[in-house]
Amino acid sequence: MIVGSQATPLRAQPAERPGLIWDQVDGINLAKLASMPPQREWREFLDHLRPSVRPLVLWIRGRIWIGSAGRTELAAAIGTSRVALLVGDDIGRGLATALRWLGADVDAYTISDLDRLEAKLDLDAGMLGGMLQRVF
Repeated sequence: MIVGSQATPLRAQPAERPGLIWDQVDGINLAKLASMPPQREWREFLDHLRPSVRPLVLWIRGRIWIGSAGRTELAAAIGTSRVALLVGDDIGRGLATALRWLGADVDAYTISDLDRLEAKLDLDAGMLGGMLQRVF
């Protein structure tokens, strides 16, 4: 234990922002879904994706269920963009499968696969971790 002037106060981790958060970072659409947002916000997100051909990294935080209508809308908004889903459970992997069935170019990754994801998107090693902090 370090005491006195050598002690460094512990910084609390920032609280995770709920709902849907997205940003464009270094040529990539980056989004985090921690709970299904209100319909208006979901539509704004889809409208944001529609004109873009940028790759999308969609981080699914928790067990988020997107119904069939939402999956169809998401696949249509994605269009021909490459999509990487960061998932932690079978529901997220199921979303990737459903989007592929709808014609989207989607791969599912876990947080421990960031190096593979960075290689797929031609990003420098370690770059994606910092990008994810922007939507946490």
